[in-house]
Amino acid sequence: MMVQKNIARKMAIEKRNKLSEDEIKYFSLDIAANAYSFIKDNFFKNAAIYMSVKNEVRIEYIIELDTAKSINFYLPQYSKGNYMCFNKFENISSMEKDDYGILYPKGNSIIDIKEIDIFFVPGVAFDIYGNRVGYGKGCYDKVLCQAKNSLFIGVCYGFQLISDDELEFDGNDIKMHYLLTENGFVKVND
Repeated sequence: MMVQKNIARKMAIEKRNKLSEDEIKYFSLDIAANAYSFIKDNFFKNAAIYMSVKNEVRIEYIIELDTAKSINFYLPQYSKGNYMCFNKFENISSMEKDDYGILYPKGNSIIDIKEIDIFFVPGVAFDIYGNRVGYGKGCYDKVLCQAKNSLFIGVCYGFQLISDDELEFDGNDIKMHYLLTENGFVKVND
C-alpha cells in the first residue's frame, strides 16, 4: 500500500512532538555514536550533517565525538526560495541563524556539493526503500541530485521508519542508501 506524504508527515510529527527531552538525548547520542563510527570505519573526510529543530534527532552531537578534529563537518544554510548550501563548522561561536531561524556556520567556507562524502539527511518519515518525507520544500532533493557519488543516510527515530508500506514518491525525490535510527543502520531495499 502507498502511504501519502502528507499523512506520513502528520503522523510522524505528532509522535515526534511527544518525545521527552531525555528520550531525544538518549536516542540522539546512540545515533550520533553510530554515525561517527561509520564515518571513521569508511575513512570519510567531509560529512554533511544538520542542526536539529522540532525534536529531530540531534545528529550534531557527532561533532563532540570527533575529539581529534579529523572530520570536516558541513551544515546547511537555507535561504528563501528553498536554496541550500553547506558551510564548514568551525566552532559554536561562529553560528548564526539563516532565513528559517536554523543555526548555520557563518563565513565563506562553502563546499562544492560534489566534495561531500556522506550526507546525514533529516526526515519526518522514511520507508525501507529509501524514500523520504521532509517538510515539503524539496531543499535536500535539489542538493542531493548534484552529489551522485556521495552516500545518503536518512536519520530518524525508529518510529519514523515505515517498514511495512511504501511512501508516496515522485521523480524529483532522491532515495537514501541507508537509514539510521537508535536501533542502528538499515540498508534500504532496492
